[in-house]
Amino acid sequence: MIKLEHITQTYKTPEGREFKALTDVSLEIKKGEIFGIIGRSGAGKSTLVRCINLLNRPTEGRVIVDGKVLTELNEDDLRESRRSIGMIFQHFNLLSSRTVYQNVALPLELVGTPKDVIRQKVEPLLELVGLTEHAQKYPAQLSGGQKQRVGIARALTNDPKVLLSDEATSALDPETTTATLALLKRINQQLGLTVVMITHEMQVVKQICDRVVVMNYGEIVESGDVADIFMAPQHETTKALIGNVMARDMPASILDRVRQARASHSQRDYVHLLRLAFAGSDVTRPVISECSRRFNIDFNILRGTVDDVQGRTLGSLTVLVEADRNLYQQAVDFMLDHGVVVEEITDVK
Repeated sequence: MIKLEHITQTYKTPEGREFKALTDVSLEIKKGEIFGIIGRSGAGKSTLVRCINLLNRPTEGRVIVDGKVLTELNEDDLRESRRSIGMIFQHFNLLSSRTVYQNVALPLELVGTPKDVIRQKVEPLLELVGLTEHAQKYPAQLSGGQKQRVGIARALTNDPKVLLSDEATSALDPETTTATLALLKRINQQLGLTVVMITHEMQVVKQICDRVVVMNYGEIVESGDVADIFMAPQHETTKALIGNVMARDMPASILDRVRQARASHSQRDYVHLLRLAFAGSDVTRPVISECSRRFNIDFNILRGTVDDVQGRTLGSLTVLVEADRNLYQQAVDFMLDHGVVVEEITDVK
């Protein structure tokens, strides 16, 4: 549905120097999926999403949406193609002097759509987003979540095939964020829209996205199915972002216990700090108990979580293992053979 090929975006700074916001970014988004683009502030994710509808025209590369190479279209054809791409924003972008109904109707009015056709279009959209009773209210009379639902309805007026969401939940409280994401999920399913979510919050990705790319300094550093990324993140940026959701970072008290255990042994590699990840049915299987009995090794469980990511149950344990290297490796191999992702934490000093 969407293909970005070797996208590079370069800007001139006020001092005349070149700044690369994006460097050789390529990705493909499937029709009907909810696709996440995540990164810290300044990672280039908002620049990238604006390349999809050419609000930012990339310095290099091709943008293909629904089979059309947008970067090769003239202005008239590009304007027509943009009608199939809706966009919602972090700060709503509503006109304060217009009612909810009038804000939603605005894109249709701008192209001269007859009033009766506008009504036939707007009223079902207001019902879809749960704002029928608020149609004649003004933005100042609405909550943040209601304002964002106006923005969502407005983005749907042209029957888009793609919906771009640029930090659309960042200004909302957690409860309203959950409700807004549930609405977007329902719209995705009912209308078959391809949704692209730009966010710096892994909680958003966890709740709604099918696949995700992680960006850092204008480049994609990791990509894959959301559940797989949560199960076994590879890049440090991804690990840090997931840490905000699943508490991967170790509290100081736990790190002190590890240091004390290592200090009590002359051989540093006798003490091992591990993160163990399980998925699906393996969450309830006593693999650690089996491993402990088989190899006569004690696992000191320091912390653990069980979470649900896109319908898959994921479990995570942080454990301390004291064993010589040969016995330890046999235990690790056993866990790997039984579907456990094993990550040794070696940066504890």
